[in-house]
Amino acid sequence: MLSVNMKKIIKKIHNKFIYSGRVENLSKILLPLLKHSKNVLDVGCGDGLIDSNIMKKNKNIKIDGIDVLLRSHSYINITKYNGTKIPYKDSSFDTVMVIDVLHHTKSIDSIMAELTRVSSKYIIIKDHIKTGLLSYLKLRLMDYVGNSYLDINLPYNYLTKEEWKKLFADNNLNIIKIKSDIKLYGGRFGTIFNNNLHFIALLEKNNNSKS
Repeated sequence: MLSVNMKKIIKKIHNKFIYSGRVENLSKILLPLLKHSKNVLDVGCGDGLIDSNIMKKNKNIKIDGIDVLLRSHSYINITKYNGTKIPYKDSSFDTVMVIDVLHHTKSIDSIMAELTRVSSKYIIIKDHIKTGLLSYLKLRLMDYVGNSYLDINLPYNYLTKEEWKKLFADNNLNIIKIKSDIKLYGGRFGTIFNNNLHFIALLEKNNNSKS
């Protein structure tokens, strides 16, 4: 466990150099992927600032959030859940988003099945791609700086591109669009941590399948 002073130092570094730019850039990237959605669930939404930014730019979209940790301040309606069972009925939302969350779980397969269950049509995933030892070390460092001061679980469970594709296929999801040339960070930090470490995928349920 980090000391209180260390948490304050890491939080200050993260908020000054990373957080605001990441929120703004992700909001811009996600907005066009949600153009056919009106009722959206963000799983593991954090404080909901990304969702709030999106709703300000498109008044036709309503986003609710769920998270295992409730922050002292949030920007959207957030329900606490147990990290395993999403507390909504099948096909409750047009679109379900999960932004940099799946690598924080030990059982990505079971969470993916839940995302698919509560979505009626689309799933949007923002996560990381592991390509080797160097990428793994970079991802661990990013995760630690961005999440350790919040006491978020850090199993560092990153998947390769092939493992992601298999996960999508196993859940009968068709890839509509996938973007990997994502620029989330600026300056020197971006030079190190942008390239080939991130992806965003727009997936559609194959409703002709048994799932």
